[in-house]
Amino acid sequence: MKILITGASSILASRLVALLLESGKFSLRLLEHRSVASIESCETISGDITDPESLDRACQGMDGVLHLAALTHSCNNAEYFRVNREGTQNLINACKRKNVRRFVFISSVAASEDGGAYGLSKLESEDRVCESGLQWIILRPSEVYGPQMKEGIGELISWVKNLKFIPVVGDGSYCMSPVYIDDVVEAIAQIVMDPDLINQKLNLCGPEIIPFREVIDRLSRFLEVRRNKIFIPIWIAKLGVSLASLMKLGSFTPDQIPRLLCRKDQDISQTATLISYCPRKLEEGLREYL
Repeated sequence: MKILITGASSILASRLVALLLESGKFSLRLLEHRSVASIESCETISGDITDPESLDRACQGMDGVLHLAALTHSCNNAEYFRVNREGTQNLINACKRKNVRRFVFISSVAASEDGGAYGLSKLESEDRVCESGLQWIILRPSEVYGPQMKEGIGELISWVKNLKFIPVVGDGSYCMSPVYIDDVVEAIAQIVMDPDLINQKLNLCGPEIIPFREVIDRLSRFLEVRRNKIFIPIWIAKLGVSLASLMKLGSFTPDQIPRLLCRKDQDISQTATLISYCPRKLEEGLREYL
């Protein structure tokens, strides 16, 4: 089977590519944009999901597309929709023109009307996929962590290692569902290898749904350190992030707080019914990671 992979330079994609190649069932073409995506045994083609002509070249002769490319951090809300929603539509249109039937879309558990511009752009991208007429699968990973992944849980681990006081937005009751990278990769590979699995939205979350404040406590216990939490009112956190974003301090973006606080569907029962999916608990993944 011939598959085009977008966003192939990410850590998640590189592990997935290795697993798919190991199966011996796939010929892979990687869409390379700004970052180098050169992997031995894979064809590489230059392109941009905002450039329809380049997508036609990329989709030529492919049986399926695995769409991982996305804009995840921006101070310009319109850019999320230009890249994520319209870019996904461009790729769908190219698939139709080039008779590519299967479309696997990596979305996010934060795809939500309440998840800020990023979350809404992913939700509207999902709508485009569902309405495409292709044989689609939508996958929603939660907080993926593992080697070389410095955001999300990786950043929290760095905070707990290095800071005596850990900032918590609001009361910390909003939940995370950390999932180890290898569990996500193996699940995606299973789905790609099953051509009969179509028209499903599946969550790729961890086996636990954990309040943010408890995640900090469990990381502290695992790392054998004592840390204090500082609870920051939501309005102050939003104001601080907005000001930092305007002043271009650090990597803050205005949608970070709503993305963190929005309600998320983290139920994996449907996923576990359709594929073999038994992700590691947090401490089990941390032992692999650290």
